Amino acid sequence: MKKLLTSAAIFAVIASSASAGTLTEPVVEEIMEPAGSSSGGIIVPLLLLGVVAALIASKDDGGAKPVSVSDRRLKRNIERIGTAENGLPVYRYQYLWSSKVYEGVMAQDVAVHMPQALVKGLFGVIMVNYSMLGMQMKRVA
Repeated sequence: MKKLLTSAAIFAVIASSASAGTLTEPVVEEIMEPAGSSSGGIIVPLLLLGVVAALIASKDDGGAKPVSVSDRRLKRNIERIGTAENGLPVYRYQYLWSSKVYEGVMAQDVAVHMPQALVKGLFGVIMVNYSMLGMQMKRVA
């Protein structure tokens, strides 16, 4: 439980700083568990990751979010709908935890064309600084 609360606190700080526009690399301390401890394996971190990513993606204040979770592994119903002026493919998709539909880029494509616009999150999740791409992620439904 202590690990869960500590992880949740770290995620909350990262989520609030990412939505505030700061692009600092988060510092994460590894928490060692006693041998034989059952922490839920990979399920607990994935659930926490989904909660944090949902918080970041759900901040729908009408303004442009400078950093958005854009990792292909956290999206479903992905359909390419065109190409942006900067040459990146543009997709329509949903996050795994949401029924809302968005249009934007995939972090894996950005890694090839403009890696400096990436922000690495916890558990290897990749986020994109859309302002560096000269475009915005849009919620369409």
